[in-house]
Amino acid sequence: MPLSNAEAQKISTATGKKIEEFTKPLSATGGILELANNPATQACVFLATDSPELDAEGICTIHEIRPEGCQIYPVILDQKDAAWMDIICPHTAEFDPPTEKLRLALIELDRLINAEAETRD
Repeated sequence: MPLSNAEAQKISTATGKKIEEFTKPLSATGGILELANNPATQACVFLATDSPELDAEGICTIHEIRPEGCQIYPVILDQKDAAWMDIICPHTAEFDPPTEKLRLALIELDRLINAEAETRD
């Protein structure tokens, strides 16, 4: 999950972890801050679960301060900025269809995160 600088700093402050401890290496993401996955479960490092299953039960340990992309998920954008439900999410039936408001929020978030990544080059 991509993060803005402000979101990464907020998580760092709340958890006491350095940003590098919970994000993927910038060399692997084109300079975009992105939440890392737990190697044992392949889930987000902040998802408390022991299971590697895609639909594993778990609790987000940063739920109150989770990034905007996590709040909007499973709505995602395709290459043409159309909003879709992420087909890898096993819970999409529990959510309303994507709205224009969510699509625009994701476009703005994507713009911000990419602009911030360009400053890291």
